[in-house]
Amino acid sequence: MALTDESLSLLASMGFDSRTSQQALQMCEGNVERAVELLLSGNMTMGSTNTNSSVTNNSLQLSLVQSGISQYSNPLGRSACTAIALTLANNCIAQLGNASSPESVVDDKLLSTSINNGIKLYSELSGNHGNGVEHSSVEDILSACLGRDSVNLSFLKLLPSSPRQGILSNSSSNQHMSLEALLTQCQMDSSEAYIAVVITKNPETVLVIIPTQSASTNVDAKFVLIDSHPRPQQLAPHFPTGSYALFHPTLSSLVVSLREIFPITELGDGIPELMQMMYNSFDIYPFQISRR
Repeated sequence: MALTDESLSLLASMGFDSRTSQQALQMCEGNVERAVELLLSGNMTMGSTNTNSSVTNNSLQLSLVQSGISQYSNPLGRSACTAIALTLANNCIAQLGNASSPESVVDDKLLSTSINNGIKLYSELSGNHGNGVEHSSVEDILSACLGRDSVNLSFLKLLPSSPRQGILSNSSSNQHMSLEALLTQCQMDSSEAYIAVVITKNPETVLVIIPTQSASTNVDAKFVLIDSHPRPQQLAPHFPTGSYALFHPTLSSLVVSLREIFPITELGDGIPELMQMMYNSFDIYPFQISRR
């Protein structure tokens, strides 16, 4: 799609500045709805973002697995990232019980198959919601799957005291709600070797696979970011153009990648703290394998 004055005017009426709107439209090939999602994701915003650019993974040799497709390859997949993340979580957890490392499980075939099945799941369930909400929540999808023989997320068991809410912040007062703090707690709360953690920050959802305390001493243990969104402007030097899995040696290096995808949104002076927290809040849903 081409950029039009009408598209720019629409984004301007929503409070986005002209330069950022134009850049978002270019990145989304003129698709206004996708541009709005990008602008609201925190990667580009009416405020500024603090991406902690002094902390990067460029010096690490991170291995990447990439699929030739993303959720945007199918017109029905534009808002299906949560269903895709849950499908990926289910498929990964099911196989990790018999594997020593996620690298032997997560490949381009698993990514492509899970994306297609996740889009199918989203399409099937959203057709029954009838509430006009495009982005389904984790709770919506899990609830809708109950009692449906055609939908199978049976390997997923949510850890107690979940979901868990966090805040992206540089403030020391919020460190107990940081990505690293919450993921570390999840590591300690499961006796399984690996857990799958679905992370949602409106309007995007990604999946991470992390070893628990019992497996983290294994030299082959990897922390994996799995994402159905292309990131052609992020995660240097990889700049993935399709769905991908990025393997990290430590939790800290995983968090660096997550902070690049979900940067802190700075709304500027005079904005109430509650609104600042709302723009920077995220939810995590840690799953271990169900052994029923």
